[in-house]
Amino acid sequence: MNLPFLESQIPEMIHPQMDVIVGDIKEYYKNEIFNISSENTRLYGDHMSTGALYSSYIYPLGGLEKVKAVSRYYCYWALIDDEFFDNSVDLDNITQTFEGFQATLNEAPEIEKTFVPIREFCSRTDWTTEVKDIFRKEMNRYLESVLKLRTIEVQMKTVSLEEYLSYRAFDVAMNVIFSLTWYTQDDMPPSLYYSDEFEKIFEYGGISIGLLLDLYTLKSKKKEIRNYAHSIRIIQRVENCKEEEAISKGVRLFYEYNAKLKEEFSRLEAKYPIAIQYFRYIQSGSVRYCNESREIRYKQVDDIDENLVKGRTVL
Repeated sequence: MNLPFLESQIPEMIHPQMDVIVGDIKEYYKNEIFNISSENTRLYGDHMSTGALYSSYIYPLGGLEKVKAVSRYYCYWALIDDEFFDNSVDLDNITQTFEGFQATLNEAPEIEKTFVPIREFCSRTDWTTEVKDIFRKEMNRYLESVLKLRTIEVQMKTVSLEEYLSYRAFDVAMNVIFSLTWYTQDDMPPSLYYSDEFEKIFEYGGISIGLLLDLYTLKSKKKEIRNYAHSIRIIQRVENCKEEEAISKGVRLFYEYNAKLKEEFSRLEAKYPIAIQYFRYIQSGSVRYCNESREIRYKQVDDIDENLVKGRTVL
């Protein structure tokens, strides 16, 4: 069964200075810190576009210098995620990376060289302590969910679809993406984040993107053990159905959660018009980026010509 391109059906926008952001990330990518990547990560990662294009799609109204900073962070964060989490089944190494990343976020006095770019982003002076705390809280939830899912995979535990999605919603880091709205936009007071008004938006956004990525990564070349931590494989096991049927249900679930998300946007728009505008662009930009990334990052194994893919970027 050919996996369909999924659409957000939510308006899109691109940062008007995306070319500047792209130029900045191309220079940043020349930094020797990116030499830690393995052949598999270099072949399928496309971290430059994760930084520049993704940031330009999800924060189209953000200040240029702040979006450039986020772009650099996303670029390197994607490398860490690919190299040490998604492309590893060594739970000891995964845990070590988890602990190093968490220590850096919590501003430990001494960190490994691998995490220096993370520290540089966290130590910027153009955000407040309150906004940094929001970001740190969501990054820690992302890390904890990554560890839970990798543990499920490595130990081959069987979990329900509901339990899996409760972890996957944070594992795809949409909460982090939403949290950085408070950094990129100066008109988002921290009190909004702590009010819990947007809880369902974060939940539905995370689950819908988690389902989308599971569909797109179903046959991609990574070392994850997908039979245990992947929505389509879990659906197959629970419902004892064929892959095609599980894929169809995964597609339906994506659109169901996307519809729930749109309802939340409509419900809260009159009360929080500015925030909802920003959140809409985050969701539509995330879907757009994932669709474009199927050219390399999420391309299916049976479609890949490694000689053509190697060294390419959707930039």
